[in-house]
Amino acid sequence: MSARGRVEAEGPVRIGACISGHGFGHATRAIAVLQALGQRLPIEITLVTTAPAGLFAESLTMPYQNHAYMVDVGLIQHSALVEDIPATLEALDALHRQAEEQIARIAPLLTDCRLVLCDIAPLGIAAARRAGVPSLLLENFTWDWIYTAYADRWPQLHSHIEHFASLFAQADYHIQTAPVCRPTACALTVEPVARPLRQPERLRQRLFLEPGQHLVLLTMGGLGMDRVPMPQLLQRPELVFVLPGWSRENEFTGNLRFLGRDHSWYHPDLLAAADLVVGKLGYSTVAEAYQAGTPYAYVPRSDFAESAVLAAFVDKHLSSWRIDPEQWASGGWLAALPPLPMQRSSAIPKAVTGADQAADWLVELLDKGTSTGG
Repeated sequence: MSARGRVEAEGPVRIGACISGHGFGHATRAIAVLQALGQRLPIEITLVTTAPAGLFAESLTMPYQNHAYMVDVGLIQHSALVEDIPATLEALDALHRQAEEQIARIAPLLTDCRLVLCDIAPLGIAAARRAGVPSLLLENFTWDWIYTAYADRWPQLHSHIEHFASLFAQADYHIQTAPVCRPTACALTVEPVARPLRQPERLRQRLFLEPGQHLVLLTMGGLGMDRVPMPQLLQRPELVFVLPGWSRENEFTGNLRFLGRDHSWYHPDLLAAADLVVGKLGYSTVAEAYQAGTPYAYVPRSDFAESAVLAAFVDKHLSSWRIDPEQWASGGWLAALPPLPMQRSSAIPKAVTGADQAADWLVELLDKGTSTGG
């Protein structure tokens, strides 16, 4: 009997998933892995996250229960491009004071799980350990690494860096997803992880593109689209600009497409349908652009350490160029747009995705039997 067959013979496997609520990238990455695993064996999921519930409702096809408990702070931000470190420190201090109580709430939810997947959720690792269930750290960076970039200016971060580093080190298993920020010894390194495409070709029709128009997706990773030069966008009728999550309902005005927040617009398909994506560098957007080969005009974040790693990856694998934050704020980036359509990347491996690689490894792990580090 195959490994998959042996696991399936035991009935549905309950998997815990403790996921950072920072942005959308951690949630969509974990979703992609869980969905791929669910295609290989029957699973049920216990979710612990403050990430938007709609992300899971639109993607997960297996039974799951969602518990909205905080498992990390991440970074508090003034906007999609600007972090608020004083507010982050206040939130970290509050979480530290409440950590024992929070772990005590979460651990009982995980006791019947075979494994707890933690997408950079340090309290998830601690709760899994309390419950006696093995944990898997899924990451391309960890919060201690991110906070280190700010520690010279904000030395109060050092205690949180040390505490989180110790929690991350307690994970029983470890998978890193490209592009990796700090390569370390781990069980597996996989390709970028993105939710799979569905029917991107239909979206251009739904968005009412006319012959000769090109689709430009503007995205800030779910953290708001500040400083969008609307009058200048309207002066480019040959381009249709899509702004997801802008309002509660869809609103199409001229060449602008403001998309509602009802999750009927599946983001990986939007990105694959686009001739160009413009916006912040974020893990899920980079992984989805890599999957589709979509050209990328990106706004870097000078203080956020992951940004340089993502930029180097995009520059290597996609048609891309940098938009300085000043250009973004002024709208000057519009004048610098090259003629569309640009060449899409054609050298990206499609046969096996990062989610497939992770799911195949997890099936073998579950078949062999998991164990905690003790």
